[in-house]
Amino acid sequence: MDSLLRLLLIDDDEVDRQTLVRALKKSQREYDIVQASTAADGLQLAGAQHFDAILLDYRLPDKDGLEVLALLRGGQFEGTAVIMLSHQEDDDLADHCIEAGAQDFLLKSDVNSRRLVRAVRQAKQRYLIEEALKNSREELRQLAQCDPLTGLTNRRGFEAAIETAIKNARRSNTRLAVLLLDLDDFKSVNDTLGHDAGDLLLKEIARRLGATVRESDLLCRLGGDEFVILMTDLKENEQAALLAERILCALQKPVLIGDQEQIVTTSIGVAVFDQQTTNASDLLKFADVAMYRAKQEGRNKCRFFSPQLQESVLLRAGLKQELHRALERGEFKLYYQAQINANDGSLGGMEALLRWQHPVRGILAPAAFLSVAEDTGLIVEIGHWVLREACRQLNAWQARLPLQCQKLVLGINLSAVQLQQKNLSCEIQNVLSEFRLDASHLELEITESALIEDTSKLATLLSSIVEQGVSLSLDDFGTGYSSLQHIKIFSIGVLKIDQGFVAEIGRGGRNEPLLLAIIAFAKALNMKVIAEGVETRQQADFCISNGCDLLQGYYYSCPVPPEEFETAFLLS
Repeated sequence: MDSLLRLLLIDDDEVDRQTLVRALKKSQREYDIVQASTAADGLQLAGAQHFDAILLDYRLPDKDGLEVLALLRGGQFEGTAVIMLSHQEDDDLADHCIEAGAQDFLLKSDVNSRRLVRAVRQAKQRYLIEEALKNSREELRQLAQCDPLTGLTNRRGFEAAIETAIKNARRSNTRLAVLLLDLDDFKSVNDTLGHDAGDLLLKEIARRLGATVRESDLLCRLGGDEFVILMTDLKENEQAALLAERILCALQKPVLIGDQEQIVTTSIGVAVFDQQTTNASDLLKFADVAMYRAKQEGRNKCRFFSPQLQESVLLRAGLKQELHRALERGEFKLYYQAQINANDGSLGGMEALLRWQHPVRGILAPAAFLSVAEDTGLIVEIGHWVLREACRQLNAWQARLPLQCQKLVLGINLSAVQLQQKNLSCEIQNVLSEFRLDASHLELEITESALIEDTSKLATLLSSIVEQGVSLSLDDFGTGYSSLQHIKIFSIGVLKIDQGFVAEIGRGGRNEPLLLAIIAFAKALNMKVIAEGVETRQQADFCISNGCDLLQGYYYSCPVPPEEFETAFLLS
């Protein structure tokens, strides 16, 4: 037997109500019928009790039937089918009612027992089907906007959320901020521990970030190791800065992956929405610009976007495009800076220094473009050109001026990116062979910052280079990552003292004693010592009297083209 159906009949015409009640009672189905003569009474009853279906008159004295329908479909009255009733035969009206959420539309003049009962039952079934479809769509929407790994909102969900947030911010004249996070060196985790370990790490990072953000913030994973936080109702920019600081602190604690601890840091870029921001895409782009600057400045930092920063990034992007063409067009040049023997003032060596003859900006030093070359990987190709060109030049000088170049040592800088190339040792051997140079004439300069990752692999590579007879020079010693461990692990034969120490000579303080200690340390290990940045007679005398082997700096010569170097130092 069919269960009892509870119906609410809302109609101001008592005769019509009684007609409908009689029609329903002729059915074998049992109905519990509650009546209301006004929209207000009907809505009150619908809110207080549960009904399987509502029979709603289109015209009511206190409210239009469509207005009542809108309220019934506004989320307050779930689980109820609605049948609209009217004396007016109007197909457009019927369509309007169905589009507004009614399950059926009946003419009162056509109502009879069988048709009304069928309409009620079909309306209830239609409502259940519609609800199921709506729930399915909602589930699909959530799946489409959910990151399956972390459970966070994904890029699609973020894009929808930020569009809405910007509209609200414009309307209410409020601010919001976007914090873009990119994990530092996450690729090495996947490369060394595998992608399963990388996934576990991402889940833990997502958990920590979720515990750090405010309840009102939206945390999303855009993909890979990139996360984004949408901060709404921002009262002060400092709120975004404080959140960034909390995030940096939250990630300091090591993450245990299997039996290994991983320390993960992140670089954060922040962009704040204001009335000049045109769209969501710009806001995310600005945050990306700021995040990239945080990466450039050493990682594990937070940086805010500014117009000046954008100008810098645009300039950098332009250099990136131009660098691709610079090699093809022969725009790179090598300058040479003399290294003077401390004992007799003769020429002891020279350092090859890269310059870019830019067609518009003139001669550019490496500081203007080297980081771009490293980021794009072009430094490998440029570095190969530097090695070949410098060796070619030395070979040419040795052929024409053998006596002057008999003991001349050529210093060439290697970047951290070049040190990651597996074939570097073979490349050096091939170039030396091509230009018939003895390996003892070549000195490769590396910085300690290039040695801090994967030391065992680098030690193997550098040992194979030293075995050829090439010497290794540690550049800028005394700054940054200076470590006795590096001296122990790597076959370093030359120590270059950073010019910052030399510049302090004669100014008192602790720099001179520290400089003396570095020289003594190098001598104890039988290393050659080169002092960089010698610009005055006082600095030169200090370095000579305290045991430096070679002196390099503007006091003797600035970097000059090969023709000028030859005239000044090889033919004099």
